[in-house]
Amino acid sequence: MSEVLQNTQHIFDLVELCVQNGVHHAVVCPGSRCAPLLISFGLHHAIKTISVTDERSAGFIALGIAQQTSKPVALICTSGTAGQNFAPAVTEAFYQNVPLLVLTADRPPEWIDQWDGQTIHQRGMYGDHVNASVDFTAGEKSLQMAMDVITLAISTSCPVHLNIPVSKPFYPLEKDDLPQQEDIYRRCQRVHANQSLNKKIHTVLPKSLLKTINTSHKILVLSGQASVDRELNHLLKQINIPVIGDIISNIPKPERTDIFFNTDDASFCPDLLITIGRSVISEKHKDYFRNNKPKHHWHIGVGMVGDPYQTLTQIIAMQAVDFFKQWLNEAWKIKSQQAYQQVILERHQQAKKHIQTCLAEHGFNQYFATVMILKALPENSVLHLANSMTVRIANHIGLENTDIEVCSNRGTSGIDGCVSTAVGYAIANPDKIQTLIIGDLAFLYDRNALWLNQELPKNLRIIVMNNKGGGIFKLIAGPTNQGELETLFSTPHQRTAQLTAKEFNIRYDSANTAEELQQALQSLPTQDPSILEVFTDMQANERVFRAINNLDLNL
Repeated sequence: MSEVLQNTQHIFDLVELCVQNGVHHAVVCPGSRCAPLLISFGLHHAIKTISVTDERSAGFIALGIAQQTSKPVALICTSGTAGQNFAPAVTEAFYQNVPLLVLTADRPPEWIDQWDGQTIHQRGMYGDHVNASVDFTAGEKSLQMAMDVITLAISTSCPVHLNIPVSKPFYPLEKDDLPQQEDIYRRCQRVHANQSLNKKIHTVLPKSLLKTINTSHKILVLSGQASVDRELNHLLKQINIPVIGDIISNIPKPERTDIFFNTDDASFCPDLLITIGRSVISEKHKDYFRNNKPKHHWHIGVGMVGDPYQTLTQIIAMQAVDFFKQWLNEAWKIKSQQAYQQVILERHQQAKKHIQTCLAEHGFNQYFATVMILKALPENSVLHLANSMTVRIANHIGLENTDIEVCSNRGTSGIDGCVSTAVGYAIANPDKIQTLIIGDLAFLYDRNALWLNQELPKNLRIIVMNNKGGGIFKLIAGPTNQGELETLFSTPHQRTAQLTAKEFNIRYDSANTAEELQQALQSLPTQDPSILEVFTDMQANERVFRAINNLDLNL
């Protein structure tokens, strides 16, 4: 065996293990120390390998692919600080329960802290935001450990980190024979047969909890962020109790929960709160339940469980689909929820009417533009909502079309990878039109997402809401009270997306009025990437935001 293969055979084996565990996409960042990983992923016929130069963008592109496919995605970089640039995406994946296999090439451990280039402490660099961080070296035991780590990522739907020290030489010479694929396959099949991790979840609700359901006069199902689940949505329509959630919950529900809970009326609080999904957008929503505690709060789900209201009384480790199937199959008896449902319906209608009145009383602004954009979304398409004001405004307005899937990086709620995640999602789902609505700062921050080492996905449409600064800081009391220091928060600027579109050869349109926006929306391409920039006035946005949030729903 050549010296190169002696150093890299285990890496080829690792790639085959990934394939045998359902990895079909790899996002790789160019580098030298990671050459064996680039070569082994690039040569494998069962993996689509995507090269991205910027590591931070690459991390979020991998996240978007994993979100869309619900399969683990390999994310690869060279040694040194390259891997640290994956950290925001890895953290987002952790809080969204998305399986990423982060593979960082490393220098041999004896060179750490010896002033050798691109050599830092890499193992454990992601802290508690991965479910495992181990060094992967040659040997059968190491291969079994890698198998266990990959299985852990899949069983817990969370990121894991394999740090891979590689000694020179690692570039194969032209005459060097690469490992034989048949030999690699047989070795990995033996390891795969010894898979040692198996996560058990419940499929039946303990009988002791049925009494709570039977005796509760007010039951409320509240969904946090979740992927589209048609079977779950069908079940939720049949249980005959109130079901609510944010726009990112992807369930059939009354939305507008951000102003829905703009009340201190304790009588609105349920006896039993059943939560599914993950994080919620609305601060008012959180504040209400922190101040008005339900008697019982169950969370239905597997994996990490948060308690944002500090009210949790029971964690039921089963899939939401199984929980509601059992509910319907066993015909659990519940007290009539008609009166409670009526109150919730009235609040929803009141909030909807209030928003319509506010929009009618104000001119063209970001809210008005968002309403137009949401109405113009193609059937059976995907909507990506960037963080900051974009997702909040869309949550106020809500979606009437239930065929549209909604995605957003609400695990950590950062603006740092919103474009990149949408790009990854579009790469993995080329048959659906993907529309990203994003603020100007979030777009400018993540322009490198367009810097792919391949063509941009043709089904991606980016709509930039440009109010020439960080509009959210105009709407928070703290920054607006700081006088001349306010500019440190609101980041005023005069930049547009036009030159970015020109640089990456993307179609560019702009709109300053409702008429221009309507015309631009009608002419947006469906087979080529495009950027539509909508200009609004920050002060006008501030006025309508305050008017909409001024609704008092005390009864």
